[in-house]
Amino acid sequence: MALKFIETTKKSKNFTRRDILIGFCAALVLVVSLIFPQTAYGETFWLSFALFVFFPAAVIAFILKEPLKNFGLSRDFSRSGVILSIATVLIFVFANYFLLFHTKYGGQLSIPPFILNSFVVFLAFEIFISLPLHFFWEFFFRGFVQMGLEKRLGIFSLILAAALQTAPSFRANWIVILLILFSSLAAGLIVRQSRSILYSALSLWIISASLDIMIIRIVHQVVR
Repeated sequence: MALKFIETTKKSKNFTRRDILIGFCAALVLVVSLIFPQTAYGETFWLSFALFVFFPAAVIAFILKEPLKNFGLSRDFSRSGVILSIATVLIFVFANYFLLFHTKYGGQLSIPPFILNSFVVFLAFEIFISLPLHFFWEFFFRGFVQMGLEKRLGIFSLILAAALQTAPSFRANWIVILLILFSSLAAGLIVRQSRSILYSALSLWIISASLDIMIIRIVHQVVR
């Protein structure tokens, strides 16, 4: 009986076909993202949809044949998810405010110029472009990668997903890289507790929208 348990444990340490497939798909998407950098507007919006939603969803449905709930698409209520989301939003909004208005590094952050001078355009951008993009990213990095590899890697799948999301931004300045890394880690914690990407996606979207508002305010102050 003890020998059988040891053999089973050894087998469990081996990467399964499922693990290898998820890892290969993640590496493939990362390579494509490095070759074709994603932006928050333009034709790459649809490339982001293809890479981060359509491709992993097809793999889940037709190859893995698992329910999307296993990858974070769940609407089940999670009190811990709500609490962590609120805490994350408050911490990052305060940190971004301090960074922009009380340090010399605020000028290193930028936003699409076409949202600067029109509230209607800004609102449309945040709702129809920024919000879907955050769901795209969360579905792939937190759902497909983190939750997909969680049984094999444990909490290290959270770190792996955050590193993969940060990697395409290696050409950016260090402020942007750190913001992406820390927000990804925070999102990973939310998903780990809530078992749903909905909480993390909405949290990061609120943080992103508030950051855009702060940057717009600074730009208008400079112009005046």
